[in-house]
Order: sequence, then structure tokens, then C-alpha cells
Amino acid sequence: MAENLAYVEKGNGKSVVLLHGFCESKAIWQQLMNELSPRARLLAPDLPGFGENTAIHGDITIDDMAEQVSVWMDEMGIKSASVIGHSLGGYVALALADRYPEKVSALCLFHSTARADAPEKKEKRDQTMKFLEANGVGSFVKNFIPALFAYQHQEKLKNTIGEVIALAAQTPDATAIAVTRAMRDRPERLEVLKNAAFPCLFIAGKEDGAVPYKDLKIQSQLPDQAQLITLENCGHMGMYEKPAECSIALEAFIAK
Repeated sequence: MAENLAYVEKGNGKSVVLLHGFCESKAIWQQLMNELSPRARLLAPDLPGFGENTAIHGDITIDDMAEQVSVWMDEMGIKSASVIGHSLGGYVALALADRYPEKVSALCLFHSTARADAPEKKEKRDQTMKFLEANGVGSFVKNFIPALFAYQHQEKLKNTIGEVIALAAQTPDATAIAVTRAMRDRPERLEVLKNAAFPCLFIAGKEDGAVPYKDLKIQSQLPDQAQLITLENCGHMGMYEKPAECSIALEAFIAK
């Protein structure tokens, strides 16, 4: 039986599930939930091992994480939802749509991708795991988090970046290592996009160093019903770098 996931809920209406990224928690969605809650029932769980959930000890896969989200949705009485996934959360959302397509009425990849890791990215994941084992999450996120923001925002958003670093540093070392391995080994899910019977939204940062914009532009052409929102001068953290644009795009997305 899957562990109950910690979560926050706001608003009423159609269900919208927000899945956070790596070394994040449900807290990253706070501002967007405040903006969007008059229009929908917004639910943001902590993914397994993150936030208020217990640490992961041992192996886990992206499909395992999707299974736990599916069980949580059942517990919350959510038969179907618009699912918004940031980075890692997008990988989990794709796995959920692959395994339980009836539970996904619309899908937003928020700085995320359906591609599997390329060999060079797998090598970087291996290096990350070695660094985490030797130095821990606290040391890792000091460089990892700022690099997710476009260079021109790093000074202007210095306080915000500091808050995100503090949030990320709360991730247990064991969780970070296990989920890095899960991301490295996840399968490609381009077929989920090609076969999607639901609307798909892609929110992409033009300067995202983690998920290349050019590749997301190609992926956005795969579903029959798709829209690409391009965030100029933005890296991997649109909810902080371009909050107004993201709010407008997601408001239209959940209204469909």
C-alpha cells in the first residue's frame, strides 16, 4: 500500500493536480495556487520522499511515483484531473497518463520533457549521485538551484533563489539519490504525447539549460491538441521568473 502523500488544497471546481520538480515540494506552487484557486480545485501533493513525506530508502522508479500519485488521487476522490508537472513532476505526470489515461483530462509539461535521458545526461546523473553521496544535498543545491534560473535573473531574484535553495536543502540525501537514479533510468514517453486524447500544454523557457527549448518545440507538435507557451528570457523556473505569464497560460489551460 502506498504511503499517504502530504498535500495542500485550495479552491473549488474541476480538479487540477500540480506535481513539483526535483528537490522541490508542494510549496513551489503557492503563488500560482493563490492566483488560480478561484477557478478550480487545486491540489498539490509532495511527491514520494519530498516535502513532508518520509525519505525514500532503496530503489524507486518514476512509475512507482506515478502509482503513488494514482493511489492518492483515489483517496482524494479525484477520478480525472488536469495534471501540471514541473520538471520531475512532468515525468511523473507522463507516467500517470501512460498507465492511467482515464485519470488525466489534460496535461501540462512545465519545463519538462517526454524524452529519456541522453547518454551524456545519464553520465551527469551518475556524477550527481556520487556528489550527493560524498557531500549531501545541502552542498549540492547551492549550485544546482541558481543554475536553474536564467543568468539575467540571478541577481534580481537573489532572495527568491535563496528561499528555493533553503527549500531544496530540506530534501533527504537518500531521496535525492534514489530519485536521481529514477530520472536517469526513466523510459521515453513520446508515444504518450502522440496518442494523447486530451489537450496538452507545453511551458518552455527560451534559456532553459535543463530542458532545451528547441526539443520542447518539436514535442509540442506531437499531440493533436497542443499549445506551446514560450517564455522569453526565462530558464527552468517559470513560476518564479515569469509568474504573470505562467498564471495567464495556466488559467486558460484549466478552463478547457
